[in-house]
Amino acid sequence: MSVFLIAGGGTGGHISPAIAVAEALGSKLGDSVTVHFAATPRPVDRRMYARFGEMVHFLDPPRIDGGVRGIVRFALGAPRAWRVARALVSGVGPEAILCTGGYSSVFCAAAGRSLGIPVLLHESNAIPGRANRFSARFASRILLGFPQAAGFFPAGRTLVTGNPVRAGLTRMLRSEAVTEMGLDPARPVLLFLGGSQGARTVNDLAATAPEGVQIVLQCGERDMERVSGELAGRRGIVVKPFVDDPSVLYSCATLAVARAGAMTLAELSRFELPVVLIPLPFVSRDHQTANARAAEAIGGAIVIPQSELDAGGFWRRIEALLADPEAIGRMSSAIGGLFPGDPAGVVADLLIGAAGGSGA
Repeated sequence: MSVFLIAGGGTGGHISPAIAVAEALGSKLGDSVTVHFAATPRPVDRRMYARFGEMVHFLDPPRIDGGVRGIVRFALGAPRAWRVARALVSGVGPEAILCTGGYSSVFCAAAGRSLGIPVLLHESNAIPGRANRFSARFASRILLGFPQAAGFFPAGRTLVTGNPVRAGLTRMLRSEAVTEMGLDPARPVLLFLGGSQGARTVNDLAATAPEGVQIVLQCGERDMERVSGELAGRRGIVVKPFVDDPSVLYSCATLAVARAGAMTLAELSRFELPVVLIPLPFVSRDHQTANARAAEAIGGAIVIPQSELDAGGFWRRIEALLADPEAIGRMSSAIGGLFPGDPAGVVADLLIGAAGGSGA
């Protein structure tokens, strides 16, 4: 029986690739593999990891947030977090560890290194987060979603794999997906992705849609009541709070409007769905803008900084794009090339290779 530990939590961007790689390991090794997860106590971790039951271990390590006070809290909490993580790794006994980000992964990476267990790191963003930059010192291989991230890590240890996407996200026939959503298959559909937490800027933009435009809005749980009230009575608009399997949403859409999270882009790439990206400002190192520009550079996305967003200009641009099927087709082909192949399978193979001592 092969045993692996995948450590990552705190956001969907850390959890989704962890689950995708676990699924790939199961597909390759069948009943001869056991995968454990190290997560945080946040609600998003509990919801997304729920089906894995007792294989999920919740850690609550300190973060480095809030300037000097954050550093002090981290220093005070680190010894206990280290002991808990080391006990977990020792108890699970993994042959290799994959870290996908978040502070639950930092201490697992350090514990794995101290116990002589191979540690691989996966960074999904074009500019890496603080946790992965710290964890890199413990990793033998650093796997990248975007090649632009290579310069932030030690030379010679990086490999571009792309961003793993869950196997269950599969394309439906568009006609079936649109019908399932209760919309008109003969007309284009705009998909607005507000995310699990609800991006108010994206949600509010959807609410300014001209009459007659077909929209699916995934607005987030906390914004559902407000958005539903504002859009009450509008025809051709479907509002969803959040769905764990967005296959039907991606399959029905002609064009998406979204933030520029790494895993959102990975899923859009899987479905070859072109997108207008509005990067979330004020995030760490402005990594969403870097992600968005990478998608724009290959022709799969249009980027509009939030500071330059104007509803009237936005809708004029959208209407012109939807009136040009050839442009939509070019963007669709381009976004599909952002993360080609099978990133989840590639990462799983590297993890299996590390466990076998081949180093992959």
